[in-house]
Amino acid sequence: MKSFLAMVWEQTGALFLNPGHFFGPISMLIALLIAGIIVATRLSRKTGWRNLQPRRLVALLFPKRVFLHGSAKLDYWVFFINQIVLFFITISAFFSPAIVSEFIVGTAGVLGHQATEASPSLTQRIIYSIYLMLIWDFSASYAHYLKHKVPVLWELHKVHHSAEVMTPATAMRRHPLEAIFGAMIVALFLGIATAVWTLLFGLNLMPINFFGTLFGIWLWRAAGYNLRHSHIWISYGNFWNKIFISPAQHQVHHSVSPEHYDKNFGHIFSFWDTLFGTLYLPKFEERVKFGIDEEEMPEYRSLFGLYVTPCVNIWRIVTRPFRRKQFPAE
Repeated sequence: MKSFLAMVWEQTGALFLNPGHFFGPISMLIALLIAGIIVATRLSRKTGWRNLQPRRLVALLFPKRVFLHGSAKLDYWVFFINQIVLFFITISAFFSPAIVSEFIVGTAGVLGHQATEASPSLTQRIIYSIYLMLIWDFSASYAHYLKHKVPVLWELHKVHHSAEVMTPATAMRRHPLEAIFGAMIVALFLGIATAVWTLLFGLNLMPINFFGTLFGIWLWRAAGYNLRHSHIWISYGNFWNKIFISPAQHQVHHSVSPEHYDKNFGHIFSFWDTLFGTLYLPKFEERVKFGIDEEEMPEYRSLFGLYVTPCVNIWRIVTRPFRRKQFPAE
C-alpha cells in the first residue's frame, strides 16, 4: 500500500498536471508567455530589440528577491501543508452545488412544482454556462467581500494578505478554514442557481466544460490568472478595468496603503465592485507595498503563526463578550 505522504505527493503532482486547474501546465505556460512578452517589450524600450539579453529577461521574470524571499518560501510550505490538511478535511465535499440543488428541486417537487425535462440546444448550453460563470464569479467575489468585512473571517483571510511578495503560489496561501468557507459559499450560490434554472427550464441541461472546469472559468484562468499574484504590473486600461479585474487591480487589493483598503474584490469581473462600491481604477503604475499592518506582520512570518494566530485571534473575538460580563469595567 502507498504511504500517506506518497498519496499527498501524488495528489500535489497531479495538481500541476491538471489542465483545468490554474496551477496546471496550460495556465502556467500562458501566464509565462504573457509575462515574457510584457517584460521583453518594456526592456526593449531601454535597450532595443537587438540588444535584448535572454539572461536579463529571465532575471526580470524570476527575480531572486521575490521568489527566494522569506514570504515566498512560506507560500511554498503552506501550499504543500494545505494539501495534507485539506486531504483530511472533507466537509466541503459533502456540501456541493449538486446536493444543494437536489434538495431544493426535491422540495419543490414535493410541493407540486415539478420541473419539466427538455432537450437543450447548443445555444441553451452556452447561455447556461455563462449564467453559471456569472453566479460563480459573484459568489466568489461576495465571499471575498465577507472575508474583509466580518472580523472572524478577516482573521483567517489575513494569512493570504500577509504575503510580502507575490508569486503564483501566493494564490494558495490560505488558511484551510478560509478555503472551506469560500468553497461552501460558492457551493450554496451555485446550488441555488442550478435549482432555479432546473425548475424553470428542465433537467437535461449540462454546462460546457473544459477539462472538468466550467468553460468561462477555464478561459479566465488560462488568460493570465497567475499574473494577479506576481511582481509584474499589467493594467487593462481604464475602460476594460471597469469590466475585468486586471492583475494590477488585484495587486492594488493587496496594498497596505490606506487608499487601497478593501478595494477590488472581484475575481473575473470588476462590475461586482461597482455594485459593492469598492472599485479602484489605477491611473498609473503604482509601486505598492504588500502585506498587512506592520505591527501584526511578525506574527505571520512563520508557519506556526500562519496557522495558529488566526485561531487564537478568533477565540479572543468570540469570547470577548463573555470576558466583559465576567470582568465589568469599573
